[in-house]
This record gives sequence, structure tokens and C-alpha cells, in this order.
Amino acid sequence: MGIVVRQSAWNSVLSYVGVVLGFFNMVVLFPHVLEADQFGLTRVLVSIVVMVAQVAQLGTESTMLRFFPYFRDPTNAHRGALGIALKISTIGLLLASLVLWIMEDHVVAWFSDQSGILAEAYPYLYPLLISEVFFIVLRAYARSLRESVAPVLIREVLLRILQLILILSFGAGLFSFEVFVALYVGTFVLVTVFLLVHLVRQGHWSPGLDRPLPRRSLRRSAMAFGTYTIAAGMANMVMGNLDQLMVGAMLTDGLKYVAYYAVAYYIGSVIAVPARALGQIAFPLLADAWKRKDLATIGDLYRRSSSGQFVVGAYGYLLVVSGLGAFLELLPPEYALGRRVILIVGAAQLFSMSLGLNGGIINMSKHYRFDAWTGFSLLLLNAMANFFLIRSYGFLGAAWATMGSLVVVNLVRMIFLGTRFGLWPFERSILVGLLAFLSGLVLLFVLPELANPWLDMILRAGAVSVLFVPVVLYFRVSADLNALLDRTWSTLTRRA
Repeated sequence: MGIVVRQSAWNSVLSYVGVVLGFFNMVVLFPHVLEADQFGLTRVLVSIVVMVAQVAQLGTESTMLRFFPYFRDPTNAHRGALGIALKISTIGLLLASLVLWIMEDHVVAWFSDQSGILAEAYPYLYPLLISEVFFIVLRAYARSLRESVAPVLIREVLLRILQLILILSFGAGLFSFEVFVALYVGTFVLVTVFLLVHLVRQGHWSPGLDRPLPRRSLRRSAMAFGTYTIAAGMANMVMGNLDQLMVGAMLTDGLKYVAYYAVAYYIGSVIAVPARALGQIAFPLLADAWKRKDLATIGDLYRRSSSGQFVVGAYGYLLVVSGLGAFLELLPPEYALGRRVILIVGAAQLFSMSLGLNGGIINMSKHYRFDAWTGFSLLLLNAMANFFLIRSYGFLGAAWATMGSLVVVNLVRMIFLGTRFGLWPFERSILVGLLAFLSGLVLLFVLPELANPWLDMILRAGAVSVLFVPVVLYFRVSADLNALLDRTWSTLTRRA
């Protein structure tokens, strides 16, 4: 567990630095510097590419993580694992680019792009897609080598610093919006190049393109796994991206509503940062554990991920609710339409986090087909729910669709792991954490609201911190969190 705690802690720190930078970009700068339809355009471009890239990489990300233990051989370029992944993803990239080219007129029409900015920006989808696909492959390779910190630093921090500089430059009038879009896409290309350079400098760049293919049985297993896990990979990216695309396509002035929804979704999903940070390092360890058929280690990872993610996520949700008035004060008035979206999306993310690494555990096992089918079900449920709920409730319906889909699919995965392997995510101590969380919500409800939103945020955040934090630490709801804080405190006192 040492490497998991250490790297997930670093990943969490870097991810939260990225969240602060992203918050400043998404909440403070973008809505004020860009028109709503311009901001919506940037989100639509990214959402299209994120969705398409998950198909275009043809399952190479999950396949690399799942099967790398069978290729691991640093003296022999890891038997060409990276080279195989690059070849497969390049084929998928070419096919996806062809589909995007054929569908251009239809995509522009779906979004009722009256201003014409989507039609003008459409060609930028191709370099954006190329950078995203290859970043996915290189990130999977780095994670397989148990080097998960660098991809998080590059993607979560460096990317947002580049975009911060970009939006400030555009706000200063240094270039036109057309140039801004080109440079915005260029930031994604740059981070992919930076990750490639990092791997080369660390001596990890060994694609082994000339290595012979692995034995037929392994090839067959890997191809089957990759095919099935395309849907699972899509499920990981669908939330917040499919929602935005359907909001943009189904509502009048859709690009503006994409901007409103994107900001609200971003604020609500901030609490999910620890889950992403933990997954960066835990998935390769799960693959190794399944190879050894070590259910004890898998169960331990499962329970600890559940308690740790719940504690950090619950505290994050309380802080988000505490600062809701202040956050909305930073935005133009029309963005206040997303208030309830923030609460719903945050609750959905917290529920998903509380069930730990259920999807990753199934995905890294021989039962990956079940994870693929649940991933496909998540896609289908989310699309259907979005279609009906957006028509009835506008972009608020997209938030309800996200919550409903996540609850159903995560419950199914939890029940499968419990009945099939006897693996359950919860420890008794989580009941204490749940009670502290509910008490915090009640406290926020009964506290009087101050006229100044910033003073109100400080009061509320302080009150729930005094209530929640001592309880979860005293009762050791998350043993890993207590251990991390104890180690940090010991380090600080020694240096003092």
C-alpha cells in the first residue's frame, strides 16, 4: 500500500493544484473574457474529442494496464508493448478522423450553429484528436511503469498554466478569437509532446517496434479485452462530455447553455479529484494482484479506496456547498442558472466515490466483459435519460441524468463484486463518516445566511470543518488518511 498512498497523495496534491488553476480559468476568466457561445465552443470541441478519442484508441489504455505485467521486461523494450499500442491506436485514429470528416455537416447542424463559429473551428478537431489519442497511450504506458505523477503534473497543472497564459493574453487583446482557438488546441498538443519528452529523458522510451508479436493466445486475449473495454473507457469519459454535447444539440442557443452547464459541472465534480488520483496508480497494482489471484490485496485496496474517497469527497462536498454563494458571485449573473446542477453533480460524484474502485477491479479481472457491459449500459442510460430529461427540464435534466446513471451502474458493479468474490467496499467506520457528513449538511441548512457571500463562505466552511474533520480523524474512518497526516506531521516536526 505504500506506493499507492505515496503516489496517490502526490497525484491528489497535483490534481488539487490543477483544480485551483482550472477553477480560476473556468469560473473566473473564461466566462468573463469569452462570450458564452465562444466559451461553449471550447467545451464542445473538447467534449467531442474526448468522446471520439475513447473509441479511436481502440481499448489500448485499459489493455496496456491489464496486460503489461505479461510484457514487463525492461531489458527487452518490454517486448514491444508500447509499439503495439501505438500501431493499434494509429489505425483507430485514422478511422476516427475519417468519420469526423464525413460527419462534419451533420455535427455542425446538430448544434444549430447560427454564429458559424463551430463550422470555422471544426478543422481543429483533427490535431486535438491526434494529441488526445497519443496522450492516452503514453499516459497508460507511464502508469504501467508505475510512474503516474508525471502525467498528472503535465495534464492537470501544466495544461492549465498554458491555458491561463492564453486566456490572459486574449483578454489583453493580443490576438483574435480565431487565433485563440488555434492556440487553445495547441496547448493540448504541447502537453502530449511534453509527456513524450519526459519518457525519453527518463529512459522509458522503448517502443520496440521491431519486436515480434506476443504468442497467439496472449494476442487473442488482449484483442478481446481491448474490444470489450472500449465501452468501459467511454463510460469513464461520458459524464460531463455527453451531457454537454446533448445540451448543445437539444437546446436553442445550445453553445451558451453548454458554457453554463460546463462551469456548474466543473464546480460540482471538483470533489472527484481524489478518485482520479488514486486510479492513476491503483489500476496497475490491481492488474498485478489479479495475475497472482491475490484477493486479499484486492479487497484491501477496495475497502481503503472506498473509505478514503468517501471522507475526502464528503468534506469536499461540504466545502462546495459552503462556498456556493461565493462561487456564483464570481460569475456573470446568467451562470447562476447552474446552482442546482452543482449540487446534483456533486452528490452523484460523492456516491460514485464512496463505492471505491469497483469498476477498476472488474476491468482488471477476467470478468472485464461485465465491466464493458455495465459501461455500455451507463452510456445507454445516460443518453436516454439526457434525451428525455433535457427536453423536460433543460440543462438541469442533464445533471439528473448523470446522477441516475451513476447510481444504477455503480450499485450493479458493487453487487457483482460482493456476490461473485465476496468483496464489499464498506468498513464499519464509514458509518461514522456518513453521520458526520449528514450532520454537516444539517448544520449548513440551519446556519443563518450572511449578506456578504465571502464572509458567509468562511463561516460555513469553518463550522463544517470543526464538526467533520475531528470526527473522521478521531474515529479513523480512513486509515490511509490518518497515516498520511501522521507522516506529514512527523516530517514537519523533524524539520522544525
